[in-house]
Amino acid sequence: MGKNKLIIFAKQPELGKVKTRLAVSIGEDQTLKIYKELLEITKNITSTLSVEKIVYWDHLDLVSPLKFEFGDSTKVQVEGDLGFKMKTAFEDEFRSNFGKVVIIGTDCPFLTKEILEKAYLSLDTTDFVIGPAMDGGYYLLGMREFFPYVFDSIPWSTSNVLPLTLEVIQKNKNTVTLLAELNDIDDINDLKDWKDPR
Repeated sequence: MGKNKLIIFAKQPELGKVKTRLAVSIGEDQTLKIYKELLEITKNITSTLSVEKIVYWDHLDLVSPLKFEFGDSTKVQVEGDLGFKMKTAFEDEFRSNFGKVVIIGTDCPFLTKEILEKAYLSLDTTDFVIGPAMDGGYYLLGMREFFPYVFDSIPWSTSNVLPLTLEVIQKNKNTVTLLAELNDIDDINDLKDWKDPR
């Protein structure tokens, strides 16, 4: 049995390069502060999780040391759409491993260590685990073996990501556990939901 792994997809905290939909409403400087906060939250949530953590950055900043470096190792995401990036990361981690592999991003401040632990536990009994996001996507995806089909022909960054993913899992006669639905931070409404919940 291999060690369980957590893939963390992250962007370098650079002005004008993160959360562009949010920046339209609050400006690039404020958006960068929010993104750095989200990175710290992700770091804190995952720091005591007893799995191997691999941070896949959008690119490596070779000029200055990574202030937000965390995880056991660092890799760089391949070029391509989100599905291809995730598919390649899963393939890489399963190639050297016989444990379970879960992926998250860095934009869900509501994620907890308990939810992550539940994700790994659920993979004892189902092929997939998914954390649904309120925008129709997902904040977490995990599998107990490599099923590449789940990344094919999905219209990424749309409200159809989750329903189409569930449909294709069902078509392939695999099983899935759904975790609690959470919000991730993409625009001003998401930010208000996080910072100023009514």
